[in-house]
Formats: sequence, C-alpha cells, structure tokens
Amino acid sequence: MPDTYQRLCSLLTSTFRIPEEQIEPCSTLQQLDLDSLALAELSLVIHEEFGVRITTEQATPDTTVADIIERLDAPRARTAETVDPS
Repeated sequence: MPDTYQRLCSLLTSTFRIPEEQIEPCSTLQQLDLDSLALAELSLVIHEEFGVRITTEQATPDTTVADIIERLDAPRARTAETVDPS
C-alpha cells in the first residue's frame, strides 16, 4: 500500500492540484473537492498510471482514498495468490 498510496497522492497532487497534506487514506473524493467531471478524469488517469480500470461507479464522491488503493492493489493480490510457492 505505501507505494500505491504515494503514487496516488502524487497523481492527485499533479493532476488535480490537491495539496498533499490534505490527502489522507480516510479522505473522501468529495472532501478533496473532486466533482463528477474530475471523478471521470480520475478514472482515466488512474488507468493510464496504474493500468487498472476504475469505473465512475467505483469512484463516487463517498469513495475514500483507501478504497481506491484497495481496488488498485487487488489485481496484484490476486496474482500473488495464484502463484504456487513450490
């Protein structure tokens, strides 16, 4: 999560000009002043940066930064589960 969190914070700061000190895992996208157009743009830039599709239904005003990180990390977690350690 730390790497994903830092990358997402950097994306929010550079793309939406949100001061990094305002971004916390419990912050909702609404608290970060992202309107519906910004949420659609967020979905696009997340796909470009992380290669993971997040729909506008998954990124709502009530979605937290931690929720986004969980969705971003989920594909990696599934891949790790399918790798046989032997």
